[in-house]
Amino acid sequence: MYKIDLAAILPNISNGLANTGFLFGAGTSVEAGYPMMPGLTREVVAGLDTAARADLEEALAAFALSYEATSGEPNIEVIADKVKEHGINSGDARFTALEARLRELVTDVILGITSPKLDHHVRLLELLKQRTYGRPSCIYFFTTNYDMLFEIAGALTGVVVETGFVGSVERFFDPQRFNTVCGALQGNSRFAEHPALTVRLIKLHGSVSWFVRDGKIFERHPAAIPAIEKRVMVLPRRGKVMDTLQYPYDTLFREMSQSLGASCKYLVSCGFSYGDDHINASLIQPAVADAKIRLFALCASETAGMAALKTARAFGAGFDAAGISQGLPHATGTDLWKFSKFVELFA
Repeated sequence: MYKIDLAAILPNISNGLANTGFLFGAGTSVEAGYPMMPGLTREVVAGLDTAARADLEEALAAFALSYEATSGEPNIEVIADKVKEHGINSGDARFTALEARLRELVTDVILGITSPKLDHHVRLLELLKQRTYGRPSCIYFFTTNYDMLFEIAGALTGVVVETGFVGSVERFFDPQRFNTVCGALQGNSRFAEHPALTVRLIKLHGSVSWFVRDGKIFERHPAAIPAIEKRVMVLPRRGKVMDTLQYPYDTLFREMSQSLGASCKYLVSCGFSYGDDHINASLIQPAVADAKIRLFALCASETAGMAALKTARAFGAGFDAAGISQGLPHATGTDLWKFSKFVELFA
């Protein structure tokens, strides 16, 4: 193991946080108490009743697959894909119901973590806040996570976390919020932005706090959403691309696309495995290939999703036992892929 200098990951850091973005995946929520994919899969499948479990095996058998509880394979992404595909092929309403039940159980698992450990999320916002040096600063957090760890951490640290919602008890979605700054008029003409850290949190797959009613997107505390309301979350599936073409995900993807290379030129990922092809192909790969952004990935090991990125000079990575620098591999590893270690890098 070796210590990667923060400047190697974010070359702009000596000048502050301008043009900085972070891409966070499930790995950043593990130390807070949330399960990774195998654990999530096991909990979801275990929540199915006998009839739904039989329907699941029927759907998987149509593709010569069978669920193995010990390994949690095939995982929930594959399961959801096959259930949906089999439902379309068969026209049997049982599999539409099963898909809906899987979504409910994913939500239940996340909401079941009633006392998540917020230490590292709070610490990261505190450290980033210190690096603003009392100046107005705006950064991006892009995430595929459904949890509300950063929203809560923002409240605890006094950091503005902008999620695109407006209101108090019941909030409505207004994507213009991502391009709004807070401040005050000095005299009658001069606008002065508040000297604070603002995080534009773009949740690409939705959140446990979002729901849809009459085609409009709202947000409430997750525990205050009635069972009759439909939560807005992209079910873990490998074929998520069709889901993300719909509102509000299309808007969120557009916000990320427009920011990369413009207000976000330096991007570092942690806990993100690049397993989402729609994010890789539509957002990340074009920006890196055209050198619009500089991307540094921190992950336990190299993943298949990095194949189209790994030779680009604008790409670097740190793995447990190896790494990549300016598109060239090397054999020196790091433990910064662990979120707690990554956070302390900013101290």
